[in-house]
Amino acid sequence: MKRYLGTWEKEGTGNPKVAELIVDGNSIEFYHGDYSEPFNCAFVGSDGGHNYKVFTNGPGNVGVNRTLTHSTSYRVAFVLQQNGEFELGMNVKGIKEFSFIIPEIIDWLQLKTVDFGIDATQTLTAFEYKFPSLVLKENCPRIELRFESETLTKVLESDSRTTIVLKNQPRLFVSYEGDADIQQVVDDIEILMQFWGLMVGHVSTAEDIRLNLGDEKYRNWLYLNRDFSYNLLNIGIMEKPRTSLEKIDGKLVELFSHWYDFCIDKTFELVRRMFFDANKKRQLYAEDILVEYVKILEGYHLRISCDEEVATKLHDEIKKSEKSIKRLIFTDDGKPLFTQVLEQSVPEWKFNSAHASKIAEWIAKGFLGRISLEQRLTDLDQQYFNVISLNAKKICELAREKQVEYDNESDYIKAFYRYIVGTRNYYAHYKRDRVNVLEPIQLNDTIRVLKALLLMIFYSAMGMDKEITRKIIIWDSELHFQTQDLRKAGETSDDILYNIEKGDEQNG
Repeated sequence: MKRYLGTWEKEGTGNPKVAELIVDGNSIEFYHGDYSEPFNCAFVGSDGGHNYKVFTNGPGNVGVNRTLTHSTSYRVAFVLQQNGEFELGMNVKGIKEFSFIIPEIIDWLQLKTVDFGIDATQTLTAFEYKFPSLVLKENCPRIELRFESETLTKVLESDSRTTIVLKNQPRLFVSYEGDADIQQVVDDIEILMQFWGLMVGHVSTAEDIRLNLGDEKYRNWLYLNRDFSYNLLNIGIMEKPRTSLEKIDGKLVELFSHWYDFCIDKTFELVRRMFFDANKKRQLYAEDILVEYVKILEGYHLRISCDEEVATKLHDEIKKSEKSIKRLIFTDDGKPLFTQVLEQSVPEWKFNSAHASKIAEWIAKGFLGRISLEQRLTDLDQQYFNVISLNAKKICELAREKQVEYDNESDYIKAFYRYIVGTRNYYAHYKRDRVNVLEPIQLNDTIRVLKALLLMIFYSAMGMDKEITRKIIIWDSELHFQTQDLRKAGETSDDILYNIEKGDEQNG
């Protein structure tokens, strides 16, 4: 965490006040000694050594790190650090390129970039390894992973007479053919963080973000107040990357290309964002996570089945059919039937023309609900190795309040689906009756089962064959107990995922 105390003024006012800027990874707090500014505005100032422009979205809640009393807290969007004068306005335009570091990538690469040893003269030596760049995307934008030495930079930070620091780390570079803005930068960082979150199993922060604004005389750093983390609260003691550069064996460009296309597809944007939002560095109730996962699965199935598009096309036809249904239920055969049903269930609701229209609407629209949530979950489960079904009996038998023994495996599976849907409905719609609701002791295992299914879906979005998604998920340290039944004899966690001949790598 870095704390900057200095003077900042609201841009254009010429009235500096003492302020405090706190940067902790991708979390930023800003406190200003002036009155509270209700609108979006920028504050320009310095800590005595560097110039900062803080872009805010009005006042916000006080954080835990404030030391400046009698100050107003602001909701920070981002901070721009620059070794020169800032342009006026709330936008940062003309971004040609940016770069940043994901600390966990070095784990995925399984490389050492620096080392030390003893030479022939028994002298201690330290050195850097040289590696070629890895291109993830050729253009629009161009994205590559370079190995950047910071040894010479670190010399300035220490006494070179007694101390030398070697630093050579992987850094992602994103280059645009035209000009980009901050939102495009944020979107591309999010895509990259999520990609490596899935490949590694977790990611923490987007570090040391540098901007190239096309002006070589200025150096620019960007600090974002946004949680890009994934799965940090679920790291196991024996955690190791789900995949590695060696395991995917030449498929990096293909996988990332599919993932980038998936991320910019507005059709799946919501389900993707909601999954990663549920796995950020914050505490959530287990009930909320389960509801979220079920909603994501339901939403995903709605999209791949095109039910919503069909529903839209049917809308006009349904309107036409209501009149036909209304005429039908007013026949000599139809009217007594509906009159009797209404008198038994809602006596005060008389069967008249207005109510007949409502009944006709119900009948017509009932077609849209022909596929139940349980059916949608079953369909997705069958596409991905029946991971829900395989865990049904084990999780059902965890129950303590209502223990039910079923005659066969299929009955356990049906019951488990019923409990998943019932739990979702109970917590999502605040149902009065606690019917078919999972017990607390069953929630965590159910969440992990649903997460395993979601992960296989997202790996498929990268273009992976479903068999490859299975090979990844069976060795996941978080989901070990829920996915171990998917393993095949002879498989190990060190297996290469793609068996590509070396001569085919250029095509892979």
